Amino acid sequence: MQTKIITTKNDFAKLKEDWERLQEQDEDVTYYSTFEYNWTWWDVYKNDKNKELFIIVVELKGVVIGIAPLTIEKVNKKILSYRCIRFLGRGDYLGIIINRGSNIKYGTIIKEIFNFIESKNKYFERMTLTHIKDNSRLSAYMLKNKEYNKNFNYLIECPILKYKKFKNFDAYKNEFVSLNAKRYSNKLQREIGYNFKVVSNHNEEVYKKISQLHINEQNYLAKNRGREERRSLYNDKFYSEFVKRVYNNNSKVITFKIEDGNSNILTYDTCYLYKGVLHMWNMAYDTKYENYGLGKVINLEIQKYIFENNIADIFDFGAGRYPWKFEWTDDFIFDYQLDIWNEKTLKSKLLKKIYDIKKKIEFIRRKNG
Repeated sequence: MQTKIITTKNDFAKLKEDWERLQEQDEDVTYYSTFEYNWTWWDVYKNDKNKELFIIVVELKGVVIGIAPLTIEKVNKKILSYRCIRFLGRGDYLGIIINRGSNIKYGTIIKEIFNFIESKNKYFERMTLTHIKDNSRLSAYMLKNKEYNKNFNYLIECPILKYKKFKNFDAYKNEFVSLNAKRYSNKLQREIGYNFKVVSNHNEEVYKKISQLHINEQNYLAKNRGREERRSLYNDKFYSEFVKRVYNNNSKVITFKIEDGNSNILTYDTCYLYKGVLHMWNMAYDTKYENYGLGKVINLEIQKYIFENNIADIFDFGAGRYPWKFEWTDDFIFDYQLDIWNEKTLKSKLLKKIYDIKKKIEFIRRKNG
């Protein structure tokens, strides 16, 4: 096997054919690890001076059999600044792409990638790889590796709805749809009147409408509900530009929306559809209608639409242990993360000690109230 690093946009572009070949046959790959998604991400974030491309490619006799889409990010913490290896992009499931048809075992390919990373220890002080699916080959490798196992920990749940568990929408509705959802739907239709619409292959006009709605909602929650931690992703210049580019002429992006009679959006839910999985990733509502249970109404309409039109096998509610998600399903996936310091340099050793001390202090503070 031969291993190399991709650090330039031109060399990244040359990976397209091999990357797309691997992603289609690797069952662990979600939309967040596709070439399309990661290429768009880097085309925007290449302008972020704190990020460097660090894609690792494994070849066997000239054929690409493994890709680890990574970046090295400079984390600015004053005297505690350091360089951190992270996955390229941002999403609920991240990982590496492996050739499943190769005679080389998946563990051998993954081992080659991480041995290569360790051989480049002068480039980074920390490695934090997040949102790794619990049932992925990467998780299996981490759990059986003595060094990585102790640094590989639970991160969060991702609730999912498996449609094949139910004969039809009525069977699902009887088990999971609450009376409140039905009442809110009837109330909204009776007092406001609404239309449920499904939009694919987005254009900028839709992006502008939903981005402004999201910004307004987050500002409202921060100001009127004391949710000071709330920030709209559309206020981030890099991320908002990335989302805009993903939307353009992309049939994998689907937005479900509820509008009033004047085509004003009351609430929306935007998803990525890939390999039969509909990944929910962003939603917002018009705060003028916050007493109408818009979240319940749109989820009711979405699930009914998917059952009737059979557009997906699984609906993924995205990472987050929110009670409202578990009102609609009782299945979920665990996400894990690998967080490990590179202790082969003096700076890394010192930083690890400082962060360990900080963690202990924070733990004591929380324990003592």
